Amino acid sequence: MARLRRVTVPGRRSFEYVSQGTGPATLLVHPGGPGLTYHYLRPLLRLANRNLRVILFNPRGVGHSWGPRRAADYTVENLAEDVEAIRRALKIRELHLLGYSAGGFAALEYAHRYERHLTSLLLCASAGSAEEVRAAYRLMTGSASPRQRQRLRELTRKKAFDDPEYKALSEAIARPFQTRFLHSDPPDWKATKVSPAVYAAMMTRTGDDFAVDGTIARWDGRRYYSKIEVPTLVVVGRYDYFFEPATEMNERIEPAHLRVLPRSSHLAVLEQPREFVGTIREFLGDVTGG
Repeated sequence: MARLRRVTVPGRRSFEYVSQGTGPATLLVHPGGPGLTYHYLRPLLRLANRNLRVILFNPRGVGHSWGPRRAADYTVENLAEDVEAIRRALKIRELHLLGYSAGGFAALEYAHRYERHLTSLLLCASAGSAEEVRAAYRLMTGSASPRQRQRLRELTRKKAFDDPEYKALSEAIARPFQTRFLHSDPPDWKATKVSPAVYAAMMTRTGDDFAVDGTIARWDGRRYYSKIEVPTLVVVGRYDYFFEPATEMNERIEPAHLRVLPRSSHLAVLEQPREFVGTIREFLGDVTGG
């Protein structure tokens, strides 16, 4: 198993990460949530070899990585700046940046700010704006049963967001779009932890799982699509709530290539791990010349 390491960047900010392989190419993996640790993305470590280093890291406020005290400092823009700080500290010269789910927001923002440092961009199970996140939430709640929708409205009116019934109902509504093909929790998913503070700061200050009122509320990375020139891979599960946004990414990012995994929803990396990792391997082989 890859050994846990730490990297310190200017400002005495320290991030924990695991690394496997050597290089010269580096696949830097930004997990989603926001607020999830990297553990569910450990299947990607299988890609590591003497030509490719794979790095999974915990973003600010996640796990035992450094985190600011102010909720306002948990922004997509700051996550992108952290990526650049880590790139410099680890002396990454050939950067292949993979963002999973909300990690894709940071990857898009990084591509906008630092494309000159990018060799390729990989956007997995992701979207390009807060507006699309809201649309995904409407898709999920609209697909719920009448009884589920009624009970969700009742609990939402009461603002009972900490009620175990609300949490269970929220998970049940999301399951067909998030973990449709998982019949049990894989070890990598069990090992994954979430930072409630990071999730609340960025996604939902109120605790409403179907609201977007955190720091990403007005973020829109779709305006970057037409400017992206590096080879780009878009990967999405057929039943992912971000399926439509991923399709738009593919259509609007000129050098993009889309791969749809037919027996996956949002957690394609765990639902179809062999196919997911194989897709990443094939893409990286193409852009690095093998």
